[in-house]
Amino acid sequence: MNIINWQQFGLKKNPYNIQPLVEGGDLPIEKAFIGREKEIKYLNDLFANEDRLCLTLCGNVGVGKTSLANFVKFINKYSQQKLLFSPRREIEASIELLNKKNFIIEIIGSTIKEIKLLQRDLLKDDLMKKLIQIVDISDAISFSGSLSGGLAGYSAGIGASKEKISTQPLQLSMSILEDYFVKMIELIKTHEINGFKYSGLIVHVNNFDVLMAEPENKKKLIQFFNDIRDLLQFNDVYYFFLGPTDLFKNIISVNARVKSVFVGQPIQVAALSKTEIIDALNERMSLLKSDNVKNYLKPIEDNVVFRLYDLYQGDIRSIMKSIKDIIGQSPGSLSRPLNTNEAMVMLGQERWEQIENNFNLKDEQKKVLALIANSQNYVCQKNIADNLKKDRANISGYYFKPLIDLNIIEVKDKKGKTPYWGLTKEFEPLKWYIDARKEVQREIKKSLKQPTLFS
Repeated sequence: MNIINWQQFGLKKNPYNIQPLVEGGDLPIEKAFIGREKEIKYLNDLFANEDRLCLTLCGNVGVGKTSLANFVKFINKYSQQKLLFSPRREIEASIELLNKKNFIIEIIGSTIKEIKLLQRDLLKDDLMKKLIQIVDISDAISFSGSLSGGLAGYSAGIGASKEKISTQPLQLSMSILEDYFVKMIELIKTHEINGFKYSGLIVHVNNFDVLMAEPENKKKLIQFFNDIRDLLQFNDVYYFFLGPTDLFKNIISVNARVKSVFVGQPIQVAALSKTEIIDALNERMSLLKSDNVKNYLKPIEDNVVFRLYDLYQGDIRSIMKSIKDIIGQSPGSLSRPLNTNEAMVMLGQERWEQIENNFNLKDEQKKVLALIANSQNYVCQKNIADNLKKDRANISGYYFKPLIDLNIIEVKDKKGKTPYWGLTKEFEPLKWYIDARKEVQREIKKSLKQPTLFS
């Protein structure tokens, strides 16, 4: 993998950064965000007409849920008739967060951090001083990690003494902590922040995908939403909870009392279309174009994006990561965009380098991987045993297990009780490499180091 000099393309920075769009990021969110007109209108109408809100944004990993939430927060923070304050960074869901006190303190902490960025003198308010003290002490026990190092020391900066505060915040009753929360909302509504007057607060909680990936967390999540039900009904607070497609069905709706607090049905966020992703990537490059160049050079043809779109089913995060991997394999400076065959060779090359450099596979295990990658169909362990003339009992443990553990292969089909295996999405480019290299121009092929696996 080569270090990519984005200046060769006439760009200031990497346009394929997989981080979600966010207020204050390298890309201005109001210009870089593309699509979702229907969802945005629906959300804006809800915010304008409700005095509180609780909803879920659901969808597969990488489709752009966080960028959508961040964009809606941004426009409602600065350009709508009814303005709502929001921290630019989302709260990350974690096991530690599944506690009502921790959840309230996390919201308070993230709100204070945003106020510090936009209206620092407001930290001198007596209520803000008390809120900062609560968060400083709670931060010391690192209940979620997202505040670590972020608020500690605020008290000293505004004239209060941290040494005098021992463990007082940990002894606060829930009713007192909730009262502080309500008072913070009132402070936001009654004080001008960065020249704006706000009508409430948006709370954005991310990454329930991670927690729901572990089946043992289901009961904890259901109990968490039951515990915070009253908090979700406070006026002038608008909640976004982001997670997988079944967040609402399997966590929220199983408790009728909790479900009644949420808006009707979840907002299911589908993948952007192929055209929308192309438009989004073009807009990113336009925004990041170097000041001293007339035009930027697109590193890849659009058909490469279409091929990756089909592989990753619209997961824009995986698409952009793979594009960056492709460019990192390109031989020297490019004078034109890479076509599909060239790009697939380079992506397959990058995946093989990962295996060679990062995975400790034996030669026999690489040979099994070669058989799977070269096969036109999915293979069972008997196919491999017959090909290698090995005892089938050895195939599962010695040959297949390391490939499974490294997420290189997975079950793709089943006939009766017999599983059939193929490459995971991450490593399917190994197969593309075999097919595409046959079509690549001779000079491109010569510039690439051929991996021994397929020699």
